[in-house]
Amino acid sequence: MARVIYRFGDCSVDPAARELQRDGVLVVLSPKIFDCLAYLIEHRDRAVGRDELIAAVWGRADVTDALLGQAVLKARRAIGDTGEEQRAIRTVPRFGYRWIADVVAEDRADASTPGDAAVATEPVVATPVPEATPASMPAPAPRHRSRIAVLVGGLVVAALFALAWWLHDHAPPAPRAAPGADIVAVLPVGIDADASWSWLRLGLMDLVAQHLRHAGLAVMPSDNIVAVVGDRDGDAEAAARRLRDATGVQRWLDARARRDGDGWRTRLVLHAEADVIEVEAPGADPVAATRASVALLLQRLGRQVAQVDARAPASLDEVRQRAEAAMLVDDLAGARRAIETASADVRDAPELRYRLAQIDLRDGRIGAARARLERLLSDVGAEGDPVLRARILVVASSAAVHLGDLDAALRACAAAAALLEGRNEPAALGRARSACGVAYASVGRFDAAMTEFAQARIAFEITGDALSLARIEANEGLVEITRGRYAEGLDVMRRSEQHFKRLGGRIEVIMAVNDQIEAHLALRQPLDALAASERGWQLLPQTANAEVRHGLQVQHARALAANGRLGEAGALLARVVAEADPAQEKPVLGRARTAQAEIELASGRPQAAVEHARAAVDALANPDDARQRAIAWHTYLRALRGAAPADVAAQQAAFATWAAPRTIASVATWVALADAEGERDPSRADAAYARALASAEATGIPLDIGAVAIGWGERLLDAGELDHASAVLGRVARWAEVDFACSVAQARLYRALGREQPWREALARAQALAGERPVPPAASGSAAPIRAPDAAR
Repeated sequence: MARVIYRFGDCSVDPAARELQRDGVLVVLSPKIFDCLAYLIEHRDRAVGRDELIAAVWGRADVTDALLGQAVLKARRAIGDTGEEQRAIRTVPRFGYRWIADVVAEDRADASTPGDAAVATEPVVATPVPEATPASMPAPAPRHRSRIAVLVGGLVVAALFALAWWLHDHAPPAPRAAPGADIVAVLPVGIDADASWSWLRLGLMDLVAQHLRHAGLAVMPSDNIVAVVGDRDGDAEAAARRLRDATGVQRWLDARARRDGDGWRTRLVLHAEADVIEVEAPGADPVAATRASVALLLQRLGRQVAQVDARAPASLDEVRQRAEAAMLVDDLAGARRAIETASADVRDAPELRYRLAQIDLRDGRIGAARARLERLLSDVGAEGDPVLRARILVVASSAAVHLGDLDAALRACAAAAALLEGRNEPAALGRARSACGVAYASVGRFDAAMTEFAQARIAFEITGDALSLARIEANEGLVEITRGRYAEGLDVMRRSEQHFKRLGGRIEVIMAVNDQIEAHLALRQPLDALAASERGWQLLPQTANAEVRHGLQVQHARALAANGRLGEAGALLARVVAEADPAQEKPVLGRARTAQAEIELASGRPQAAVEHARAAVDALANPDDARQRAIAWHTYLRALRGAAPADVAAQQAAFATWAAPRTIASVATWVALADAEGERDPSRADAAYARALASAEATGIPLDIGAVAIGWGERLLDAGELDHASAVLGRVARWAEVDFACSVAQARLYRALGREQPWREALARAQALAGERPVPPAASGSAAPIRAPDAAR
C-alpha cells in the first residue's frame, strides 16, 4: 500500500507515520502541532481559515485564537520558519493561514507487507444491548513532590505524557506484556461524521476496550494504543504494524462509526492471525450502536455480555466517553468541562466524581483532589463496589505521597491491594501494587518497594500493558540509583529510554536521561554525563512541563560543570533558580543550588557558596533526597570554613543529628568526611577519614570514594606522609584519565614524589580536563623532588 510523503526544503512530513524530519533527523512534535502542520500542507492549494483549522485539529469550536497562534508558532519553529520570515506558513490577515513553500509529494510503498490473507465473514446486524461497567481509567500524573514520586508515581497515576512519538528502527524491543496472540489492540475508531463528533475516535475506542475486557478478553490499555499510533484516522493496517513492532500484539480490532439517517451504525473487524470476524450494528446514537456491535462480536466469540445498572442515566455513557477521550489526549480542561456541564444526576455518579479527582490531581490541585477522594470514600463502600473503592484508594495514595503524608499513602494502597486480591482485576491490582511501591520507596524501604513492583509487573503482563511495564522497569532503575547502585541503575535506564521512545512516553524519556546523567556523574564519567545531557537537551522543546524542563536543565548544567564549562553551567542554573516554583520544585531547586555552591567554591568565592548551599539544604527535605542533602550539607560546611568559621561547629552538629536515622548508606560517608575535614588533631582526622573511606568503599560509589580519598590524600601530602598518601590516592588512579579532580590529585602526588615524567603527564591530563577550572599550584608548580625517587618506593 502506498503512502504520501511531503518534502520541502530540508524537511519531510510523513502523515501516515506522523513524523517530521529535518536533515534526516526526527523532530518530535505534540499531536496538535503535527496536525496543524500536516493540515496546512495537505491543503496548500488554498488559504485555510482559523475556524476550519481549529475544527480539523481540535475537533471543537472553543479553541482561542491565542492557542491556535501558539500552535502555528511551534509548527513554524519545527520547520525552521518564523513569524517574521513566513517562508512556509503565511499569515492571511483576518482570515487564517496558508502554506506557501514549494512541496514535492512522493508516493512511497510501505516497507512491510500485510500478513496472510484473511477470510472475511458476512456482517451481521443486531439491536442495542446494555453497556458493561467501564474498566478503570489510568490515574493522573503527579505534578511534583518527591523525586521518587515524580517518576515512580508516574506509573501509579499512569499519565499520558505524549501521544505521537517516533519508532526507532534499531531500538531494542519494548518489554513484552504477554504472548502477543493473547492480547487484543483496539485502534482509534474511524468516524464518518462532521468534526463535532471527533471525540468519538477515542471515546468509542475505549468503550469497545472496556466491553471486551469485562468479557474476559485481554485488551491492551488505551493509553498504550494512543501513545504508539496517535489519535487520527488513518491506515489501520499500518497502525497495527506499528503496534506489533512496539508491543508484540498480534490481534487487533478496527472499527468505524457512521451516521445512518437519524441513527448510527458501527462496524467492528477483529483480525486474529488468519481469521477475520466482522460485525455491524445500528443504534440510536454512536454509543448505543457501538455497544450493540460489541455485544454481537462477543456472541461470535462465545463470550458473555456484562450487564449494567439499568437505573444509570442514559447520558452517563456519553459523558463518560467524552471525558475519557479528552483524558487520553491530555485535554484536562475538556474532560472537566464534559463532566461539570452534565446534568446533576449524571455528574454526581461516583465514576465521574472519581474522574474529577483524577483531573484535579493531574492538574496539580492536590488538596482539592484529596478532599474529593475523601468524600468519595465515604460514599463508596467496600461491599457495594469494592473495585471502584480500590481505584479511589490508589489515587488517594498518590495524593498522599505528593502531600508528604506517607503513612496515609501506605495505608491507602495496602487497603486497595487487599480489596483487589482474589478478583479478576489485574489492571487495578497492578496500579495498587505500584502505588505501594511508590510509598515504600518514598520512605526508603527499597526492598519492599522492589517486591511491590515485581508483583505489579505480573499484573501488567496479564493485561498486556506494555507502557506500564516500561514504567515498572524505569521505577526499578530509579530505586537502584536512589539506593546508590548506579551501575545497575544506569543499565536499566538506558533500556528504559529506548522503550519509552517506542511507546510514546516523552516525559519518561527525559526522566530516564536525567537519571543516566545522575549515574554517570556518580560514576565519575563526566564526558558520558555530558553526552547524555545533550541527548536530553534535544527533547527539551517537546515538553511544556516546567518541573521536567527545569530538572533536565539542572542536570545539563551539572554535566557542563563536571566538564569545566563553569560559565555556561552557572548561567543556566541561575535561570532555573529564577524560574522554578519554590513551592512545587524543591528537589530541582535543591540540586540547582548545590551545583551553584560547588561552582562558587571552585571559583574561590566561599561567601556566595554559603548562601546557595544553605538554600540547597533547606530545599532537599524529602526522604529520597537524603543523599543529595548530605552532599549539599557537606558543601555548606566547606563554604562556611572559608567564609564563617565560627558557624561550622553548630552546622556540623546539626548535620550529624539529621543524618543519624537515615537508612541510605552514602549519607554516613558524607557525615564522616565532614567530621574529618573539620578535625584539627591529625590522629583523630585520620581516624575520621578512615571511617569515611570504609563507608565509601562499602557503597562502591566512585564519586564518594574519590571525594574522601582526595581530601585525605591532600592532608597526608601536606603533612609529608608520602607513603600513606600514595596508598590513599592510588584509589583514584582509575578515574584520572577522565575526571579533573582525580587527575589533579594524581599530578600533585607525582610532584610530591619527585616523579617528573609521570607528573608532567598527569599535569597535561589535568590541564586538558580543566576547562575554566584552575589547576592548583600544588599540582602545577615546580617538579623539584621532595625526596629521592628510590626513597619514595
